[in-house]
Amino acid sequence: MARKGLSKSKVMSGIQCPKRLYLEVYKPELADYSEATSAFAIGHEFGDLARTLYPQGVLIEHNDNLTAAIEETSHQLKSDSVRTIFEGTFSHHGVLVRADILQKNSASLDLTEVKASTSVKDYHILDCAIQAWVIQRAGHPVERIQLAHVNRDFVYPGGGQYEGILTKVDVTEEAMEFEPQIMGWVETLQSVLAGSEPDIKVGDQCNRPFTCPFQSYCYPPQPDYPVTELPGKGKIVKELLAEGIVDIRDIPAGRLTSPTQERVRRVTMAGTEELLPGASELLRALPYPRYYLDFETIGMVVPRWEGTRPYQGLPFQWSCHIELETGEIKHTEYLDTSGEPPMRCLAEALIKTLGEAGPIFTYTKFENDVIRGLAQMFPDLAPSLKQLISRLFDLHPVVRDHYYHPDMLGSWSIKAVLPAIAPELSYTALNDVQDGMAAGQAYLAILSPQTEQERREELIRALLDYCKLDTLAMVRVAHKLMRSGA
Repeated sequence: MARKGLSKSKVMSGIQCPKRLYLEVYKPELADYSEATSAFAIGHEFGDLARTLYPQGVLIEHNDNLTAAIEETSHQLKSDSVRTIFEGTFSHHGVLVRADILQKNSASLDLTEVKASTSVKDYHILDCAIQAWVIQRAGHPVERIQLAHVNRDFVYPGGGQYEGILTKVDVTEEAMEFEPQIMGWVETLQSVLAGSEPDIKVGDQCNRPFTCPFQSYCYPPQPDYPVTELPGKGKIVKELLAEGIVDIRDIPAGRLTSPTQERVRRVTMAGTEELLPGASELLRALPYPRYYLDFETIGMVVPRWEGTRPYQGLPFQWSCHIELETGEIKHTEYLDTSGEPPMRCLAEALIKTLGEAGPIFTYTKFENDVIRGLAQMFPDLAPSLKQLISRLFDLHPVVRDHYYHPDMLGSWSIKAVLPAIAPELSYTALNDVQDGMAAGQAYLAILSPQTEQERREELIRALLDYCKLDTLAMVRVAHKLMRSGA
């Protein structure tokens, strides 16, 4: 059998788990790349920006013809007029790599790998090492290896000026330490691809250093209430699995030492919800009007608005349900899709809507953090925003302490609680946007000039529906808790 070619990413996959590599090559249709797709888009955007900081660079294209890319790279390396090469393409011993940035010295190359993270990770070093190994064995000495990552302290001054957004770290010494092992890894992985599917059981490697997209294929059939869903996990889960206990209902009484895990076991065994007294008195003591608030934020790796930083969580949308003492519930919302910085107008609309009195229900501390960020951004609005903070009431700990349903599977997130108390409401019934990550992707698509108007309107409606459901969910949760003392 002919030797199967490997890319750098496939070598990385194979080092994490040989079975993952095998499945990527022979059964790619089994993968779920939903999370990885977003990460790839972020990395691609940051890589494109990094190139603009090397204005004399030459891009090696030929994405559909890698043989031509290798030939073009060789040609540009010989050119005296070219100093910097993007996506330089090399092959050795069946391994092909494309280098983000190569800079030519008199008799060697400097390699720079660009990552959209805010620090150097261990697997980044291995990534660089594999590239350097191929490039050097293809006949091009590498003098220096750098990892260029996001400088999170960079503040965008506007005007397309991104100098300073890259932090470059010399990793030459660390990367070269892998050099003696790479040939062995490559040959082992090529043998894997020449054989049958490896028999490797699920384990820590399924999520380290990356979440494997084949987990739904590799995991054995799960019971309705798997022990892997015990809150807090811990070594007890490994111990139970080792003993053949896979269902929470099969855990012996007295085995769990964590009160929270034991509570989950006990309620799951009972097969019905548990609503403890105390929550009703706590909530009924709160005045009206009551506001139920949820934000959506975007953390862009490449800042587009002056004065903002990479990955800074910037709010672009909120939803608010308002409950009056009469029982009437109104809804209001804010979403800025103009492409201009949304933060100030959003904050002003929020202050106006929430008024000066009445509890503001949230779920976790996220809204607290967002409002604090707005107060720092706009000092003139800070007094009003801080007054809002003083009125925040976090529903999450109240739910955690007083309510559990077996179908929540060890989680007290709003998305786990809502189906338990209001099965007629469902995030899975929403189109396009069902979680915060999808909300951010939808927002960026709305702002993109490449998005057609019809699709843009669909995404706007999807964002509004998603955020509205978040605050409606809090209303339903609060009402459920108030029945605990009825």
